[in-house]
Amino acid sequence: MKKLITLLLLAGLLLLAAACARTEESAPVTTPEPEAATPEPEPEVDVEPEPEPEYEEGLEDVTLRWAVWDIEMVPYYAPLIERYREIAPHVTIELVDLGAADFDTILHTQLLGGAVYDLIKIRDVPNYALRVGHNQLLPLNDMLAPNGINLANYAGIPEQFFVDGNLYAVPFRSDFWLIFYNKDLFDAAEVDYPTNYMTLESWANLIREVTHGEGTDRVWGNHFHTWASTTTLFGILDGVTNMAIGNYDWLYPIYEIVHALEDGDYVPRRSDLQAGSVHHSSTWAAQQIAMVNMGTWFIGTALDPEHTPFRWGLAAYPVPSAAHHGNTMGQVTQLAIPTTAEHVEEAMAFIAFVAGPEGAEIMASVGQFPAFMTEAALDTILSNPHFPQDETSRAAMQPRNIFLEMPMHEYAGEINTFRNEAHQEIMDRTMTIREGIDFMNEHIGNLVNP
Repeated sequence: MKKLITLLLLAGLLLLAAACARTEESAPVTTPEPEAATPEPEPEVDVEPEPEPEYEEGLEDVTLRWAVWDIEMVPYYAPLIERYREIAPHVTIELVDLGAADFDTILHTQLLGGAVYDLIKIRDVPNYALRVGHNQLLPLNDMLAPNGINLANYAGIPEQFFVDGNLYAVPFRSDFWLIFYNKDLFDAAEVDYPTNYMTLESWANLIREVTHGEGTDRVWGNHFHTWASTTTLFGILDGVTNMAIGNYDWLYPIYEIVHALEDGDYVPRRSDLQAGSVHHSSTWAAQQIAMVNMGTWFIGTALDPEHTPFRWGLAAYPVPSAAHHGNTMGQVTQLAIPTTAEHVEEAMAFIAFVAGPEGAEIMASVGQFPAFMTEAALDTILSNPHFPQDETSRAAMQPRNIFLEMPMHEYAGEINTFRNEAHQEIMDRTMTIREGIDFMNEHIGNLVNP
């Protein structure tokens, strides 16, 4: 598989990364009844954090070079490094800021030239695939358990990054999708709040039920942002379907639901939102929508009393009837060790700290969502006085599985381009749902299944 990734694809992959990336500094401190056809959630099993590795005194001084972006804007570098120096005083962390805009291009060029880094950040699937394909990363399999890293703590994320049986990075930060809702508007409509056990169909019914008012007093049940991901990716939550399989007939019932909601005036039309450059944050602040399906990066807006002058809550993302409740989709930031690293053992120990329970709590304390959401980290997030304190919101913050919005694939950039083109046509009604899906089946199918 490694040979499938080529340098000629770099430009397309980086365009996808730029289009999909969320800025780290924007995610705030603080993120997802039973349906008959849907499996009940299995009982939660408390996973005891692995003990932090112990460090010996009198070790030789080591400097780890860490390739990063935006030192002045990303809030977690300083507290992570400060605390780690207390644990391992012989280790100095040297941050090398390559800038956010050109980070991936610069780093790729430097690694091809043999630049020495002990640690690098990886912000998305395409760049992980690129680095693995060019043999720029060390496999970490044999170093996980000795450093106390239990992959079961990361909501199914690492399993999606194995290549030929090897894992080349460990997640330490994540964003995932939830339902944000306005409790005051639900109360005004005398409708029960969303739950953590909604299917897509039951959620669509809730959207209809909570919609009320006319004219300028209209309150829509939900706001689907203009991104294709907000209306198409419910289908990937069964853990089997994804955007790179080459056949997209599974999108048909999803588009039917969204079209019906638009046609019934239960949600704003995508064409109107795009034409008027209407953002979900503005309809949320104006209390024109009862719900919005969005990622955890939106919690910063929800926590701001000026943008959210009302009571609000969170619910787990709706799933297909065949999927487990608590499944959602998202993106992660990971740490990896390049093949040029000079201090592999020390670098892996630092990764274990950052991605472990203590690193998770530090991440949460500065407004970031750790990939390992411990109870202590969650308590830190919930300690914000503007965060909803109900049990549904708390439980939604601990998803069962987080599936990648775009899986690893050599043609990820092209897949996204064709998907977005078809989505625009389908939602503008310039193509029928069938025509749009046939367009994707043909163009993407020819790429992934030649």
